[in-house]
Amino acid sequence: MKRLILLFFSIVCLSMAAFADQLEYISEQDAQEAVKLLKKQKYVLLYCGCCADGYDAKQYVKINSVSYRYTNYMDFYEVVVEGVDANGNKVSETIDLAYSHIKKGKNAQCIGLALNLGCDPCVENLKWECPKF
Repeated sequence: MKRLILLFFSIVCLSMAAFADQLEYISEQDAQEAVKLLKKQKYVLLYCGCCADGYDAKQYVKINSVSYRYTNYMDFYEVVVEGVDANGNKVSETIDLAYSHIKKGKNAQCIGLALNLGCDPCVENLKWECPKF
């Protein structure tokens, strides 16, 4: 019985980890496409709809610059966004394209899906509610 409980717990933990970092390490071509898309945007929404408490808050970032860099791991690259949040705090971080969104009409669109990359953003019909800043 203990083994069964341990097995069940392990499966649950592994399934939760499957959502994490879906599109943080990407190919150079995908990174270039993401940078090209983000350079056309004024804001980006960083939001993980399936993350645990503390990591599920919506953070709108006014973009000052966007770039990509080599991760020093295999052939993977990551996208870096620099800007300010709605409170005026500086933001400089790598983003996961599965949990980063751009404005499309009145909704937020997952960047990974906008670029036709396989991912699960964990949200549907996410409203764009960016404050003016």
